[in-house]
Amino acid sequence: MIPILMKMHIREKDKNKIKLYFPLICIWILMAAVMIALSPLILIAALISWPLGYGRSLLLIGPRLLTVIGALSGLVVQVEGSDEKVYIYIK
Repeated sequence: MIPILMKMHIREKDKNKIKLYFPLICIWILMAAVMIALSPLILIAALISWPLGYGRSLLLIGPRLLTVIGALSGLVVQVEGSDEKVYIYIK
């Protein structure tokens, strides 16, 4: 399942905590539109480069990209410095 929301918490020393929420579904819709628009070019490039051995790799770009995007779900990044902390959670 693709992640649809990213939460970011930023906390500075002796200051208020900032919470930001980013809807990732908008990014995935734009990426899908770009992939659909580029699919004829990718298919032509795969057919041209098939004798060289690169055609299969070009055809597998879409499924590999979806696998990476699906693996992002549940990712937690926590960075701590001397003065501030940043916490990113992809849901």
